[in-house]
Amino acid sequence: MQEQQEYIITTREDLSQIEVVRKMVEDIHLSGNFFNLSLKTLELIKRFNELHARFHEDNKESAALMNQLVVCSLNLEKQLIQEN
Repeated sequence: MQEQQEYIITTREDLSQIEVVRKMVEDIHLSGNFFNLSLKTLELIKRFNELHARFHEDNKESAALMNQLVVCSLNLEKQLIQEN
């Protein structure tokens, strides 16, 4: 039972972190500051948006897709913090 609770907490934290990154990307799009970003960051934004759409909008919620989205969001967050 403890493992299941830890999994739920971790999943909630992951989803929360993904939403924070989604908000960061949305703010960049609204502000128009994406012209100052590196190609690597732009590619990560593109990948994140694709994964986020597949995960939430297409209802393809698989563990592998969730893992890809978490890893991508962590890398994107690091890049955005470095560049700002």
